[in-house]
Amino acid sequence: MTLWYALLSVFAVSLLSLLGAVLISIQRKTLEQIITYTLALSSGVLLGTTFFELLPEGVELFPDSVFLWTLVGFISFFCLEKMIQWHHHVEGRHDHDDKPVAYLTLIGDGIHNFADGAVIAAAYLVSVPLGVTTTIAVIAHEVPHELSDFLILIHGGFSNKRALLYNFLSATTAIAGTILVFLATAQFADLERYLIPFAAGNFLYIAASDLIPELLTKRHGKTSVIQVAAMLAGISIVPLVSYLFGSA
Repeated sequence: MTLWYALLSVFAVSLLSLLGAVLISIQRKTLEQIITYTLALSSGVLLGTTFFELLPEGVELFPDSVFLWTLVGFISFFCLEKMIQWHHHVEGRHDHDDKPVAYLTLIGDGIHNFADGAVIAAAYLVSVPLGVTTTIAVIAHEVPHELSDFLILIHGGFSNKRALLYNFLSATTAIAGTILVFLATAQFADLERYLIPFAAGNFLYIAASDLIPELLTKRHGKTSVIQVAAMLAGISIVPLVSYLFGSA
């Protein structure tokens, strides 16, 4: 039953890749504001999930090495980003025939989504409430991520329909990540002991290097206030979800 919960969660995450369809009718200025505030909310959810859920659970599961594996998770995502240039902003490349960048984005997104699926699976192996909270955290950072990826694909010369299709196919690698973790637990006992702090490191890296730096580029007073409020709202979502789903 836990496997089905996890698969349902990653399928919901995969559907976020179709969010690009809403961009077609939204003005650029409005879209930029939406993404800015979504980034703030997402960073809050990631930080809240890391410090209120994953790290406490990791300390309970793996008290001797939780911080080591958190560091491993942090550094792993840094190396992944270096290797596949996962960042949403490609500096110095603005021509509309930049298809290599578009394909690189798809490859990087596929690897990233595979990792998301593995993280969600590990969380559900610990408990359903932790799985739900982790899924919400993944959804939170995937919203601006998928919107940005769609824009990169369009910028790279893809048609709207083709960009949506390829982005969705890339997102479905999360399902493979989930299934692989469940299969691996049959061979490796207590795999979640390593994956939970590893996921905490992943979430910390995404919040610290990918989301928060984007927020710091907006210096307007009103925008900054809304960003702080959105981040605090994101953090508060985590204990609320834990309470509603009966997480200890």
